[in-house]
Amino acid sequence: MTNKDVNRRSFIQTTSIGASVIAAGSARNVLGANDEVVLGIIGTGGRGQSLLKRITNIPNVRIACICDLRENRREQAAVICEDYNPKPKLYSEFRDMLDKEKLDGCIVATEVGNHAHCVVPVLETGLNCFSEKPMDCTVEKVDRIVKAARKAKGFYQVGFQRRYNPGFMKSIEHIHNGEMGKITFLQGQWQWTWSVGGWVLDVDMSGGELAEQACHHMDVMNWVMNNTPPVRCAAMGAITVPHTEPYEQKIEHLSEDHSAVMFEFPGGVTFSYTHLFYCCEQFCGEKLWVYTEKGGVDLPQAMKYPRAGMGDPERLGPESPDWDHGTYEELAAFVDQIRNNKKPLSDQETGRVSTLMSLMGRKAMYKRKTKSFEPTVVTWEELGSTT
Repeated sequence: MTNKDVNRRSFIQTTSIGASVIAAGSARNVLGANDEVVLGIIGTGGRGQSLLKRITNIPNVRIACICDLRENRREQAAVICEDYNPKPKLYSEFRDMLDKEKLDGCIVATEVGNHAHCVVPVLETGLNCFSEKPMDCTVEKVDRIVKAARKAKGFYQVGFQRRYNPGFMKSIEHIHNGEMGKITFLQGQWQWTWSVGGWVLDVDMSGGELAEQACHHMDVMNWVMNNTPPVRCAAMGAITVPHTEPYEQKIEHLSEDHSAVMFEFPGGVTFSYTHLFYCCEQFCGEKLWVYTEKGGVDLPQAMKYPRAGMGDPERLGPESPDWDHGTYEELAAFVDQIRNNKKPLSDQETGRVSTLMSLMGRKAMYKRKTKSFEPTVVTWEELGSTT
């Protein structure tokens, strides 16, 4: 069986799931089952090209146009889409692309700090928009996207792929059904051998590693807590290994490579989390645990573990083979939502809380005025969101 066969089977599964759990959304005309969905993409670096490789396996989809400031990236993306007829048009200016092309939707996969810059005009054009996570790297720009999405003709979907991961979906559904009693505690970690580098080093472009990457885990626990924002957050962070990027001196605020964060949700539920880099391989991995009155759930493994004497372990769904599992499903859902006028599982309302949680953690660990890591407590209100 080929990868394309597997991906198409995933598409069928995703669209059938979506039919039962996604409510009616945007007011765009409904396309026929075999009608071609025409998309554009803004940003074709590493993640953008990864998304394109998955999109080319989704039936009845065509990438009509590609936009990136760098010519080599435009050309690399065009090679990925070489089977499309007609060939995608290449643009260096995204507003020029939006003005000239007739599209059903647009994908934004730029650096985090450029998300609002691109997403808001896409939504104002009336197009459906899929944007990579997090929403952006400042509270003000997150608010801009939220306000634009709430009044947009098309819908806005945020790239938190675990919301489309069957194992996570089944596990969190089981928790929400109340079969394990009340949630008592949340715990997680995401630890890597990687170094911190590239544009992620620049907090004003990425929000730092807690925002750029760990936002995925903020989203999962936000989901577990029914999209209820935390009350407050305490955090510590550090740069434990000197960054060696040649342009380091040009960056005013550098990303942390170690962080430990505690969130308190209403009802006294605490989420304890660590996000570490430069780790030995044996200490690495993705862990997300939900503790309840009757036991606990390992979310990446989709395993339920009852308390002693209260039953046997139970598999709730398929385990996640890697951190990227669910990306194809979320893109297939994006297409299905365009075709059938549905609302995303991950939109401006869920994505807002998840992104702001990440920015809350950064604010609690770092003081911009002194450019120093100083642990403090930050409340949700102190973020100053206007949405």
